[in-house]
Amino acid sequence: LNREVFNIYDYASSFYEGLAMVKQNGKWGFLDTTGKVVIPCIYDDAWYFSEDLAMVKKDGKWGYIDTTGKIIIPCIYDDAYSFYEGLAIVVQDGKWGFLDTTGKVVIPCIYDYAWYFHEGLAKVKKDGELGYIDKTGKAIDEY
Repeated sequence: LNREVFNIYDYASSFYEGLAMVKQNGKWGFLDTTGKVVIPCIYDDAWYFSEDLAMVKKDGKWGYIDTTGKIIIPCIYDDAYSFYEGLAIVVQDGKWGFLDTTGKVVIPCIYDYAWYFHEGLAKVKKDGELGYIDKTGKAIDEY
């Protein structure tokens, strides 16, 4: 990219999945590798693309957009995390759960804390107990 592009923005990230996050006047958007604005700086916060979706924050809530800027999952979550192995952690009313890339709640927000899926399992905490679940939400008793 031309260095002049970076003079326009308060912040510019590295590229992830062909797009870089940029911040201008307190709002976030995304540029392609030519410096063209693909997603305007309209979001209160944003995070890198992962599995073709990026987390964006609007009016205090998180959701996900695709690489064209189309909202795929509405901004309704208190917190959200990147997709790994096809699922993303979301937080609603202080409880943690998982969505798939279509926005379907695969594992309800019932956990006190959750970690990313890795090799098909995620560590979760509920009622002070730690354990592992599979991608259907089933508790795994043996490791």
